[in-house]
Parts: sequence; C-alpha cells; structure tokens
Amino acid sequence: MIQSSRHRLGFTKLRKTAALWCVVFMLILVITPALAQTRTYPDKIRGYKVERTVVEMKKPEGQSNVNDSDVDSLIKLGDPKVARMTPLGITFEVPIVVAPVKQSGHVDFLVFEEMVINGRSVDIDEYQHEFELPNKKPATLNSPLRIFIYLPSALLAVLGESAESKETWPVTGRVYVFGKFKKSIFSFKRVVPVELNMTMRNPLQ
Repeated sequence: MIQSSRHRLGFTKLRKTAALWCVVFMLILVITPALAQTRTYPDKIRGYKVERTVVEMKKPEGQSNVNDSDVDSLIKLGDPKVARMTPLGITFEVPIVVAPVKQSGHVDFLVFEEMVINGRSVDIDEYQHEFELPNKKPATLNSPLRIFIYLPSALLAVLGESAESKETWPVTGRVYVFGKFKKSIFSFKRVVPVELNMTMRNPLQ
C-alpha cells in the first residue's frame, strides 16, 4: 500500500515536472521571436528624432487593432524590372508602394540600410524624392527605386537564376523614412525605421 502511494506521488511529480517543462518550452517559442524582432535604434539620425509610433497606420479591412509592428507595412517594394544591362552590371527599377496612414505626413527622403536581395547584399542610393503619405489607399510613387548590381554579382545572379529558376526573391533590410509627421495639431520632424521582410518577383525569369 505504501509502495503504491509512493508510486502515485512519484507519477504526480513527474507529471507536474513535464507540464512545467511544456510551459517553459512554449514561453521560449513565444519570447524568442519577439526578442529577435526587437531592435535598438539611435535617438537621432541627421537631426531627425527616431520614433516608430509617430506614424499611425490605417486599419486594414476586418482588422480591429493596429500595433507598432504594423509600421513595417508602411513601405513595400513592388515587382522589379530590368532597366539596363551593360558590361559593368544590371540596373533594376523597383516601384515603391506606400501604405495609407491616419494622419498627414510629408516625407523628405528615404535611406536604405543592410539590404539583402536574394541572399546578396545590395547598396541602394538614397531616395531623394519628396512625397506625401496617402490617407485612403496604398500609393505607388512616381519615381521608382533604381538598384544597380555590379558585374560579378550580376553574373552570379544570372547563373544562379538559370539553375534555380526561382519565381520570387526574398528581400530583407531597413528603410529610414525621414520627414514631418502630424500628430493632433502639431507637426514633428521625425525619422521612422521600417523593417523589410518580404518577397519580390524574380525580374530575370
């Protein structure tokens, strides 16, 4: 009888321990991606104060709330096309799509950082075209983004795409949106960091 009670107590402890480890494992699964997405930005860049929450995204249809991470949907890159091919490299033109926001805002310029397209690091010049943030629906900017890939990288890209024939390319990086954004009756000079994690159509197919 005593041995049976000890057996039951041991089984109960084992069950509690297993349940505890399950809870810990689930917490790790939830917390780890959140920590990975957490990024520290400088207080100021070129005299503009850094603030992600200065932009309030418009709620998509059927969505009840918008959180800070939705700021990353402010800037998207459209489907690229080959604009020019020379012995020195390939130039792509990529449309820039801006999502609608609740308040008014005037963007002075865009700066791209740590851009990786199809697994290759790409340097992108600053986008020096001013524009107003849309309020009703997404807007495609008049001037597309121009991305130049030097010959060695371009050659590797062509050879790689011939072998792999990927339909889409993964794109990651960061866009700093410099401008003046309105909150209530006040206008603030701010820079909004936007984290890119998306795919674009393969322009070499």
